[in-house]
Amino acid sequence: MSDNQLINQLAGLCGISSEYLDSEGLPVTIAPENKIPPLEAMGFNVSSKESIKKAIKQKSDEKWNQSIPAVVVLHQNKPFAIEIRLPEKKLPEQFEITVTLEYGEIRMFKRDLNELTVVESAKVGKNNKVCLSLPLPADLPLGYHHLNIEGIASACSLIVAPETCYEPEALMSGGKIWGSGIQLYSVRSENNWGMGDYRDLNDMVSQLADNGADFVGLNPVHALYADNPLHCSPYSPSSRTYSNVLYINPELVPEFSECELTRQLFAKDDFQMHLAEARQQDYVDYETVATLKFEVLETLYDYFCKVHLKQNTERANAFHAFCQDNGESLRQFATFDALFEHFRKQDIMSWGWPCWPEAYQTPDTKEVKAFVKKNEKRIRYFEFLQWLASEQFAAAQKTATEKGMMVGVYRDLAVGVDRGGADTWSNPSLYCLDASTGAPPDALGPQGQNWGLPPFNPLVLQEQRYEPFIRMIRNNMRDCGALRIDHAMGLFRLWWCPNGKSAAYGAYVHYPLQDLLGIIKLESRRLNCLVFGEDLGTVPKEIEAALPPARLYSSLNGIHLQEGDRYPMPSSFKPRAMANLTCHDTPPLRGWWEEKDLDLANTLGIFDDERTHQERLDREYTRKAVINTLAMIGELPSGINPYDEKSPGFSRELMERFTYYLALAESQITNVQLEDCMMIDTSVNVPGTSEEYPNWRRRLTVNLGEFFSDQENRRFFHNISQCRQA
Repeated sequence: MSDNQLINQLAGLCGISSEYLDSEGLPVTIAPENKIPPLEAMGFNVSSKESIKKAIKQKSDEKWNQSIPAVVVLHQNKPFAIEIRLPEKKLPEQFEITVTLEYGEIRMFKRDLNELTVVESAKVGKNNKVCLSLPLPADLPLGYHHLNIEGIASACSLIVAPETCYEPEALMSGGKIWGSGIQLYSVRSENNWGMGDYRDLNDMVSQLADNGADFVGLNPVHALYADNPLHCSPYSPSSRTYSNVLYINPELVPEFSECELTRQLFAKDDFQMHLAEARQQDYVDYETVATLKFEVLETLYDYFCKVHLKQNTERANAFHAFCQDNGESLRQFATFDALFEHFRKQDIMSWGWPCWPEAYQTPDTKEVKAFVKKNEKRIRYFEFLQWLASEQFAAAQKTATEKGMMVGVYRDLAVGVDRGGADTWSNPSLYCLDASTGAPPDALGPQGQNWGLPPFNPLVLQEQRYEPFIRMIRNNMRDCGALRIDHAMGLFRLWWCPNGKSAAYGAYVHYPLQDLLGIIKLESRRLNCLVFGEDLGTVPKEIEAALPPARLYSSLNGIHLQEGDRYPMPSSFKPRAMANLTCHDTPPLRGWWEEKDLDLANTLGIFDDERTHQERLDREYTRKAVINTLAMIGELPSGINPYDEKSPGFSRELMERFTYYLALAESQITNVQLEDCMMIDTSVNVPGTSEEYPNWRRRLTVNLGEFFSDQENRRFFHNISQCRQA
């Protein structure tokens, strides 16, 4: 057998694809050499034919040497059974099974050997082994249980998932809702400290609810790096389990009104001057905002320690309950933030744990334990910040519920984490740090995309019984009405790029889709959280087959739906979907119409002159398609002739009519971007850039109070509500 054949065999055992369908639906074969980097990233030695053979044997024997899997996910719409693997000569006549339910109840039952079905058999070493399907009781409740087979195994986590995700009853009955998506940091208001915060979120929820909306959608609010505010991409977080504490509004912290020192600091002329300057900026000045907020939050923490913790008040009990609920995971996260701060003071260029001394690069060393003991108060400070963020976020959802919003706040789950952050430090074996997630080459990007985010190792994820995934999903669904899963295809497969090379040298690695989907369904039901999947672009048939039956809503990006000289009729849109016109990776509607994105791409060298010229011709054709479609549905703005040679200039009325087109669609959820309502023409993010463009900094142009008091905007929102009801 050749080296390539051996590589292909090992790759197949590890879930690495041999081929995939590209954006044109054509099959693409993945070369054996492209499979080597992901295999090495998983920890396999493929340096020689002998080492590859050894790895194949190890991987082939692995499942047979484990009598039952570490974790099994069952789905209510399918038969309950688990597979067990035993030596053929040692099969008992009867199996005694104990299931310990999540809340302590114990259920015991027996199965005779003749009740089990043979699935497969194999020769493993000197033994013949057989895989049997063991049926389980059909009435096992939803939840996280443990299964033990007497004399055989006792280490199986049993997860019972519902058939579908949670849906509000009105959506189940075909109702249609609308809401607004926003990059929270971009919000401008009279009360925030230079970037949008949870007080603004609360105000937006209240105002939009009064205008007929049923949700407010957010960018990811995952934890970034508290001590490095310039690392501001919400899609490259330090942790996907915890929160970005820069969204805390210090004035909403209950201790703010109690602490005289804090109020004196806040009232100082110098502080107020810097605060006013931060509020006036057109782009978020993260360093100034962080300096102002943390200076105040430090005083609030000192006060909290001296008064509440010392006196064991109700506030102190609430804080302790939060820490206990999040357990060791929160303690490790806070320890990371304290270490990050510590090493940044020594070297401002220390961007993450790979820069630290080796003794501190994992959480379980004696040096880290000594640091924790010495810096207990500082570590508790970072736990305190997470508690405040959790409180303020929950308050916004509470307002949404009180205002009668069907959904309320929806969060966005990023596809990965930064390689130098808390999640990879806390659990390094779970991540393949020698690989990065991305997308394969296609017509729009011949070199593909490399997002620089290390992927989960699917083999280790299963070994760890999906516990990190469960915790992440649960924390992101808590205190909100819906969760958007960025790049939902990642539940099934991710494109792994080798570090130091372009995405063209990558390969697809598969994940246990049904298991991960089962966990999402279970947490969704428990927390009454609707789920959207960002499934734009090339969607594999496995995702198309799995997500709709699970009631995991799809996504549509309106400006990309052009079909020849028109757009699809509203009646043809997917019902269970969230429909947008634009998103964070596209220019706002006005900028798109006026080709500001093409101007920028040409200026930055992303498009050469020839490509830019062709894109402008295509854009004009697209604008004409919009006009044709609006004419067909009776929403053409006054004074516009669809037969004119050139498309019209952009206008407020054109923005509104194109939005009504979306609001009239069969999709049950319509998402309107506030930046489009404000007629903003600059992008919040330009994919493929870093320092070339101020990504994740551009602010809205109008204060929230002014925006929602404008009668034109109120009329517009009323009309959207009417379209949805129609």
